[in-house]
Amino acid sequence: MDADTARRRLVAQHQQIRAHLDRCRVLAVRMLEGEAVHIELDEALAQLRHAFEEHNSLEADLVGPLLKSSREWGGLLLNRMFEEHVAEHAAFWEMLAGSAADVASRMDDLVDELDAHMAAEERTFLSPLVLREDVIERRRRQQPA
Repeated sequence: MDADTARRRLVAQHQQIRAHLDRCRVLAVRMLEGEAVHIELDEALAQLRHAFEEHNSLEADLVGPLLKSSREWGGLLLNRMFEEHVAEHAAFWEMLAGSAADVASRMDDLVDELDAHMAAEERTFLSPLVLREDVIERRRRQQPA
């Protein structure tokens, strides 16, 4: 898959995750206010967990190979991405763990942190200024032989 298609696909997944987060936040508020929406929130959380897992897997499968082709520049971006992602993703999974009531109590923090994480990705290695075939090719040619 070319860089532009990969970037667009991953950013589209971010939008889907944001939609899942919005739905979960609404249900969490309703549940915390006493409404019986446990089943709906469990289902929404399952969809969010699935979307998050699918995105993480696709991101590693697509971005890594594209950036590896430009060893120095791509290597720096990959190192940053994987260093940050391992810890951040573990923290997100911890926030997503537990019952609907457990997750509802920390939903605001989860939404804020996950949205900030995705926005940071979109400013860095998913930026259209970075993850583009011409940029990757130019960086590849600039490498010492």
